[in-house]
Amino acid sequence: MTKDKVKFAPLEKSLFFPTLKKRVDQYFADNRQSRYANKTMIVKTVVLLCIYIVPYVLLLVFTPPFAVSLLLWLLMGTGISGIGMSVMHDANHGAFSRRPWVNKWMGRTIYLAGAGVVNWKLQHNVLHHTYTNVADLDEDIKDRGVLKLSPHDKAGPMHRFQWMYAFLFYGIVTLYWVLLKDFIQYYHFIRSGVNRQGKAENRRMLTGLVLMKTVYLSIFFVIPVFAASIVFWQVLLGFFLMHFVAGLVLTVIFQLAHSVEGTHLPVAQ
Repeated sequence: MTKDKVKFAPLEKSLFFPTLKKRVDQYFADNRQSRYANKTMIVKTVVLLCIYIVPYVLLLVFTPPFAVSLLLWLLMGTGISGIGMSVMHDANHGAFSRRPWVNKWMGRTIYLAGAGVVNWKLQHNVLHHTYTNVADLDEDIKDRGVLKLSPHDKAGPMHRFQWMYAFLFYGIVTLYWVLLKDFIQYYHFIRSGVNRQGKAENRRMLTGLVLMKTVYLSIFFVIPVFAASIVFWQVLLGFFLMHFVAGLVLTVIFQLAHSVEGTHLPVAQ
C-alpha cells in the first residue's frame, strides 16, 4: 500500500487539526510562553552535547583503563539518545528556534548519531506523524520479519518469543541506522514516492550520506586507534556499547507511542 492511496475522512480532517492547533496556540498565549526554546532548553542542549562530546575527548586525551573507557562509551550512548529526543527532534520539527537556520543546524546534530537528516524527516515528520500506527505506512512499526509491532501484521513462528529477544533488537537500532538503514530508506523512499526530490538532489543526498558516514566512522575508529593508540577491539566494543545504550533508550521511550495498552492501530481502507 502507498500513502497516495490512503485518504482521511473529511470530518476528521476538517475538525481535529484546527481544534488541536487552536488549543495549543491558546496554551502558549495564556501562559505567555514562547513556542520555541527557552533558556532551560538551551542549557539542556549544551549539557546533552557535552555528555556526548566530553567523554570522547577524555578517551583520546587520557586513554583510561578499559573499565573506565566503557563507562565513557556508555555516557556517550546516553548523550546520543538525549540529543535525539530533546535537540534534533525539536529542531527538525522547526520548534527549536524561530530562525530557520538555527533549526537547520541544530537538526543536523543527528549526524552525531551517524544518521541522515533527510531520511529522518521523511520517516518521522511525513510518515509517522501523518500515518501514525497505520501498518505498512508508519515506518516506526514496519514489519521487518523479526518484531511484530502491529496486530494487523502476519504472525510468524519467531514472534511468540519476541518478548524475550525484543530488547536485544531494540539495542541495535541506531547501529543498524548507521550501517544500513539510511541507504535502504534512500532507495525505498524514492521508489515509493515519499522522497519527491529531483535526481540531482538525490545524488547529492547519497553522496552526502556516504561522506558523513565515512567521517563518522573515521572519528570513532581511525582517530582512537591510530592517534590515541587504543586497541581496536576495545574501540569496537565501546562503539557497540554506545549504540546499544542509545538504541535501547530511544526505542523503549518511542515505543510508548505504539505498542502499549490502549494504543489505537487503525487499518487503512
